[in-house]
Amino acid sequence: MSLRIALFQPEGAPFPDELVPLCDGMCAAGWELRSCRLTRDVEACRPDVVLSLAAETGKRTGHPWLGVLHDDPGRLRRDRRRLDAVLSQDGWLTRTAEQAAFLTDSLVPTDRPAHLLPLDGLTPPALAGLLEAMCDAAGFATPASGPSVDYIVRVGGRSIDFVRRCLDSLGAQTAPGVGAIIVRHAPVPGLDAELERLRPRLRRLILIDGPASATRSACLWAGLTAVEADLFGMLDDDDALHPNHVASLAPFALAGSLAITGAVQVWDDASGPVPPADPRSEHRTFHAMPPPDRGALFLSRIAIHSSAFLAPSALLASIGPDPGLDFAEDTWLIRRLARLAPLASSWRVSTDFHWRQGGADNTAFRADGREEAMTRIADRERLDPIIAALRWGGGNDQPLPLPPAWGQPADRPDLPSLSRPQDFHALPGGRPLYVYGSGGGGRIVLGEVSKHPHLTVTAVLDSSRPGLAFGLPVLRPADLPPDHLRDGLFIIASEHVVAMTATLHALGVKHIYDAGPHIRLYTELRQG
Repeated sequence: MSLRIALFQPEGAPFPDELVPLCDGMCAAGWELRSCRLTRDVEACRPDVVLSLAAETGKRTGHPWLGVLHDDPGRLRRDRRRLDAVLSQDGWLTRTAEQAAFLTDSLVPTDRPAHLLPLDGLTPPALAGLLEAMCDAAGFATPASGPSVDYIVRVGGRSIDFVRRCLDSLGAQTAPGVGAIIVRHAPVPGLDAELERLRPRLRRLILIDGPASATRSACLWAGLTAVEADLFGMLDDDDALHPNHVASLAPFALAGSLAITGAVQVWDDASGPVPPADPRSEHRTFHAMPPPDRGALFLSRIAIHSSAFLAPSALLASIGPDPGLDFAEDTWLIRRLARLAPLASSWRVSTDFHWRQGGADNTAFRADGREEAMTRIADRERLDPIIAALRWGGGNDQPLPLPPAWGQPADRPDLPSLSRPQDFHALPGGRPLYVYGSGGGGRIVLGEVSKHPHLTVTAVLDSSRPGLAFGLPVLRPADLPPDHLRDGLFIIASEHVVAMTATLHALGVKHIYDAGPHIRLYTELRQG
């Protein structure tokens, strides 16, 4: 057995001493080993498997990933996002018995086998056995048969390069029986030739022409009416599925659930489907792994990307008519499906959603249009008793970690979060306390802090607007005295948590808290 392995070592990841004899053994066995610092290097070497030296950074490409676990279980118990990133791997190499026990126990409710081996003393034959079992369970092996699946792809206005990448990902699925319903709303030069090239690789391929003035939801619903398969999904023409996407989700969808998966966020150049021009930059990052929690979905605590679901076609009879939306039509569809069927997470990452530096063809950059659409969706759901029961029937007072907004940096800083009143009450008194954010989030945080007599806010921080806010002075972080920067408590009350954290870290601040979970919960309760 000869394998090509990408040894992925992102900047800052240690190289375990225990791995040296294993690498020597793999080379002696004739395996090809490529060292990769960036995921663009991983993609270029077309590996059979990726051996990641940093499991906590998450899976980032469509290859099978085997991650070396460094974190102790205690940290993963406290950090849900970091745990999700670890669980996105297809298998693990552990350093301690405690890590192995933690992973095995954590996977019990996911119905995933624990494909793991201890790093110490690992040999190429043992690794080969692990990889074979791991790839088979993750859906990378091609089954002899499977359900029929139809994917709706709306095209028009984007380069054929985007469409080619999207359609190639459908043709590369390990599961047989995949078909495509292409809904064209505007010309795409070169589309006919691409469809003919792809046709032999798909069970079915049809092209529907919609009117140029049609809304995005009209195109989607036109595709939905043409579904003939057992299962269906949708795929934006600038996104792509990993080869095991359908194979890993189909068992859950066949059981009657809305099957969901995690996603990788990929940055393209504005001009086309290529990585950013700077070859030193990383263009892929683990994005999110949504849990199977319908209550959290309808409370907007989790997001499911449009390409990250597979559903039984039997649900189509009950989703209702075209909603007439030109934004968030995918959100509406997913919520209609979730209203009808339970969620089932594969607990894997198997789709890429792409983002570009420019917003010319990204509707998510149109905040006004999306806000209007989400308002209309909220109006349609407000009096729905089924959704009301899903929102408030769970009795779960522990908000889930927030996924990053589409297009925002996916890796939120590893900050202590403030969610419940007891989190604020646990903050120490008698120290300078600053709230970073002079907008609505700052107002919410100040209201909560005022309920705890041992806490007194020194000032509100804003990067560029000194003055007064909420009766308090507004200061710039750089103008604070050194002892306050060193000893003070800083609560970030803004969606710009990444940039604000970077500003504070540059000034030497150590005690930073993220109030995003509290702000989100307060906003949801107020709007409900």
